[in-house]
Amino acid sequence: MKEEFKQFVQSHKELVKFVNNGKMTWQKFYEMYSLYGKNNDVWKDYLNSEEVTNKKTISDIVEALKKVDVDTVQKNITTINKALALIGTLLTKDEVQDTYTPTPLYKKFED
Repeated sequence: MKEEFKQFVQSHKELVKFVNNGKMTWQKFYEMYSLYGKNNDVWKDYLNSEEVTNKKTISDIVEALKKVDVDTVQKNITTINKALALIGTLLTKDEVQDTYTPTPLYKKFED
């Protein structure tokens, strides 16, 4: 019976999440398995919950994307591009100034 339960758990990895979250224990799962078997309706809350969560997450993402104002995003991107261009021009000006080497003070003309 224990080996069958181990195989059942290996084929349904989503049970591990319930144990790790503290919602269930392996002892309770084993008792359910020994009382009801692997094909009973008691498992529907534990075995299909991952699929429901994934579907809900995708629908939440789609709803969030519907609320995005594309014009505002475009304006923000344009502002960021302008700022990066300004920073780029400031950096290139600093590079040009670094190539200048001043004449030493102890040298006179034509030395």
